Amino acid sequence: MEIRRPDIPKWANRLLTWFCAPDLLEEIEGDLYESFVRNTRELGLRRARRQFIWDVLRFFTPATIRGQKKRKSPNFNMDMLLNQFRFTLRRFAKQKVNTGLHITGLTIGLTVCLLIGLFIRHELSFDNYHPNADRIYRVNQIWEESGVKHVYYDAPGPLAEALRTGIPEVEYAAMAYPLDQRVIEINGRQRFKQEHILMADPDLLNILDFRVLQGNGHQALGQPNQALLTASTAEKFFGREDPMGKTFLFDNAVTVTVAGIIADPPKNTHLRASMLMSNFPHERWLKNNMGSWGMSYGASVFALLKPGTDPQSLLPRIRAMYDLHINEGNESPEIGYAVLQPLSRIHLEPDINGGGMWQNAINPQWLWFFGGIGILVLLLACINFVNLSTAQALTRAREVGIRKAIGADRGQLVVHFLGEAFLLIGISSALAVLVTGLTLPLINRLIDKSIDMDLLYAPGGMLAFLAFISATGLLTGIYPAWLIARFQPAAAIKSRFSTSDHASGFLRKGLVITQFTISTALLIALLIMSRQMDYFHHKNLGFDKENIITVYMPDKAKNGVFKAALEAIPQVGDVAFSMGSPASDGTWTTNMHETDLNDPNRKNVRIIWADENYARLYKLQLLAGRLTEDKDTNFISQAIPEAERSPRVLVNEKLVHEMGFGTPEQALHRRFYTGYNNYRVEIVGVVKDFNISSLHTDIKPLMMSPFPEHETEASIKLKPGDDLPAALATVQATWEKLFPDHLYESRFLEQAIEHYYESESRLYGLFKIFAGLAILISCLGLWGLATFAAVQRTKEVGIRKVFGATTGGLVALLSRDFLFLVGIALLVAAPIAWYGMHEWLQNFSYRIDIHWSVFAIAAVSVLAIAFLTVGFQSVKSALANPVKSLRNE
Repeated sequence: MEIRRPDIPKWANRLLTWFCAPDLLEEIEGDLYESFVRNTRELGLRRARRQFIWDVLRFFTPATIRGQKKRKSPNFNMDMLLNQFRFTLRRFAKQKVNTGLHITGLTIGLTVCLLIGLFIRHELSFDNYHPNADRIYRVNQIWEESGVKHVYYDAPGPLAEALRTGIPEVEYAAMAYPLDQRVIEINGRQRFKQEHILMADPDLLNILDFRVLQGNGHQALGQPNQALLTASTAEKFFGREDPMGKTFLFDNAVTVTVAGIIADPPKNTHLRASMLMSNFPHERWLKNNMGSWGMSYGASVFALLKPGTDPQSLLPRIRAMYDLHINEGNESPEIGYAVLQPLSRIHLEPDINGGGMWQNAINPQWLWFFGGIGILVLLLACINFVNLSTAQALTRAREVGIRKAIGADRGQLVVHFLGEAFLLIGISSALAVLVTGLTLPLINRLIDKSIDMDLLYAPGGMLAFLAFISATGLLTGIYPAWLIARFQPAAAIKSRFSTSDHASGFLRKGLVITQFTISTALLIALLIMSRQMDYFHHKNLGFDKENIITVYMPDKAKNGVFKAALEAIPQVGDVAFSMGSPASDGTWTTNMHETDLNDPNRKNVRIIWADENYARLYKLQLLAGRLTEDKDTNFISQAIPEAERSPRVLVNEKLVHEMGFGTPEQALHRRFYTGYNNYRVEIVGVVKDFNISSLHTDIKPLMMSPFPEHETEASIKLKPGDDLPAALATVQATWEKLFPDHLYESRFLEQAIEHYYESESRLYGLFKIFAGLAILISCLGLWGLATFAAVQRTKEVGIRKVFGATTGGLVALLSRDFLFLVGIALLVAAPIAWYGMHEWLQNFSYRIDIHWSVFAIAAVSVLAIAFLTVGFQSVKSALANPVKSLRNE
C-alpha cells in the first residue's frame, strides 16, 4: 500500500525529525513508515495514527537523541575477537610487502629508541646504587681570582677530619686518594701493573657501598699497610687460593697484607676501584703534605650528610675553614673555598676537572643529542606507518562498506583498525627487543660501555617500555583508523574514491617532506661532525708527533745512562726527558706576575719541566732568542746570588701576549715572577704556540725550563723505516736492563693524542649508525609510496605507452612528484642543520668553518638515494607490457 504522507501525524513526524540523531533518522523513519502502512491496513487509519504517535514517543531515548553520545554495549566476544585476529593475519600474509615495510620500519625505529634509552639510562644511573646516594656529596675546591673561577674535584687532606669534628650535620666524611698505575709483586715471582688503586679513610665504607665479603673493612683501612681487594683482583693475584692474610710487594717498596675482600663495584660508578688501601707513609707526598691545607694532589673528600640537611647551609662554615687555614695570611689575591657536588652529578659535569678520578664524565649535551636522535628516528618510522596506511586506505574502502552495511559502526571500525596497528606494533616491539639484545654487545664495544638489558627488564624499565609502545601505537594508528572508518557505506562499496583525495594526499606529502627534512638534517650533521673529527686528527699541533714513543723513568738518576744507551741504537734519532710529553697533560699550573703577587696583570701559566733536547726533538719553532740549556736553571741552591739564581725559560707566544711584552724579540730577557714562592725567571727564547692539550681548549700561556728532579718521562724519536718493531724491542730491552724491578710500558705519542678524542670518536660512530638507519627508514617509506603510486597509475602508464611514451619519460613522470617533495625537504633542512651544527661547534676552541660543499654533498646524496629508491619501481612500471596492464584494468 502506498504511503500517504498527509495521513501521518505531521507534528509527530516533525518531533521525530527534531530530536532524532541525523545518522539514525533515515533508518527509524523508514521503520515507522512501514509500521504505519501495516497498521493502517490491519487496524484502520485512526488506530494507526495513534500507534505512530506512541512509537515516536518510545524512540525518545538517550540512545537516539540528537547530540548525545551513543551508549551501545560492545558487541565483542571471544569468537569475534579470534575471527578478527585470523582475518588480520590473513590480510598481513596477503599483503606481504606492505606488512614487511610496516614491521621493518617500526622495528628499526623501536630498536634505535631502545638502544638510546638504555644508553641514556646507563649514564644517568652512575653512582645511584649507593643506599644513601641522595645524601652523599663530594667536596669540590674552587680557586677564584678577579672573578675567574677554577673548579677542581680534589680537596685539602685535613678537610675530611675538619668536617667530621666541626660540622654536626656531617654524619661521615672521608678522604679518597687515587693512585696511578703501580707494580704489584706476588711471592717474588709474578708481577702485575695494577690500576684503580684507592687509598682511603675507614669512614669511606660508611659513605659508599663497598660491600665487604670477607674480613673487617674498617679495621683494615685503619691500620698501616693493609688492603681490601676486589674479588676479581684477588683471583688475578692468587688464583683460587684463599687470599686472606697473604701479602704482596707494593711498588717495590712496601709489603702489604690482604685484610679483606670486597665485591667488584658496578660498572656504573666513577670510583671503579680494584683495591682499597690504608694510608701509609710510603707515599712521600702523602707523608709530607696530607696534613697541609695548602696541598691536595688529586685527593677527594666525600661527605654523608644527616637526613634533612640542606647542603647549602654548610657552605658558610666550610668557607670559614678555608679562610682560617688558607685565605688568611695568604699574600696571593687568589681565594679558595669549596662547594658540595651531589654524588649523582659527578658523572654528568665534565667541566669539573674532567669529572672523576678514573671515569671521565659525559657531557649531558650528548644525552640530549642522542635522545633527540631516538625520537626523530621513531618519528620517521611512525610517519612511514601513517603514510603507507593512509595510502592503502583507499584499497580497503569496499571492506569498510561491507562492514558498515552489516551493522558495524564507526567506533567498532576504529577499534578494529587500531587493533591492527597495535598488532603490528606488538610484533615490531618483540623483534626490537630481540634485535637490541643481539646488537647491544656490538654497541658496547663501539662506545666502550657496559650496558646490559637488565635496565630494560627491571620493573620500571619494562613499565616505561610498555607505556612507550602504547603511545607509539596510538600515535601511528589513530589517524589511519579514523580515516578508514569515516568512509560512507554506499560510496565505499562502489569504490567511488579518488587516489588524489586532497586531505590525505596533502598529509602524505607533508609527511614525506618532514621525513626527508629530518633525514637530510641528520646527513648534514653527520658530514659536519665527520669534518670536525677529521680536523681533530689531522690539524698541525705545532710539534712533531710521528714515530715518537714515551717511556716512564722510575729512577731519574739513570736518565743519562739510559740516554747514552739509546744513542748507541741506530734506529733512535733523539732522546729528551721531561715531566710529560705534549699530549700527556704533564704540566704544572701556577701564576705569573711582573711585579708582585698583587700585580693586576697576574695570569695563570702552565709549566713544562724539560731538558735541553725537548724543543729540538719535538721540532718546536723558535721565533726569537735561543733554546734553554740544562745549566739555565737552579731552583735549589740559595747560596747562589739572587741575580744569578734566576732560572732561564722558554715561553710561547701566548705568554708574551698575555704579559704584554710586545713582540717575541721585545720579550727577550724580560723577567717575571712565577709560583707562590716568587721565583723570578728570565725569558731567553720564544717559540711558536703549540697545543699541549686537546683541541677542546685554547692554548694557554706556557713556559719551559729544565728541572731534572721532575723529568720523569723519556721521549724517544725513532727513525722511519721497516725495522720499527726491532727498534721498539731494542728500546725495551735497554730499559728493562736498567730497571729490572719494574714493568716496561711505552706508547706512541700519536696514540696519546688520539685518546683525547676517543669519547667523541666513539659517540660519532654511534651517531653514524643511527643516522644511516634514519635515512634507511625514509627510503623504505618512499619506496612503499612509490610502489603504491605505480600500482594506482597502472592504467595511465599503459595508455601513455600505447600512445608512444618513452621509458625515460614515464620514469620521470612517476618520479618527479616524489623528487619535488625531497627538494623541498632539502631547502627546509639546510638552515635547520646549519644552525644546530653551528651551535654544536661552539663547544670547541678549534673548529672548522661550515662550508657550502657540505650542503651540496648532502643534496646530491639525498636526491640520488631518493631517485634510486623511486626510480627502481618507476622503471619496473615503465617497462611493463601495456597490453597486460590494460587487460588487468
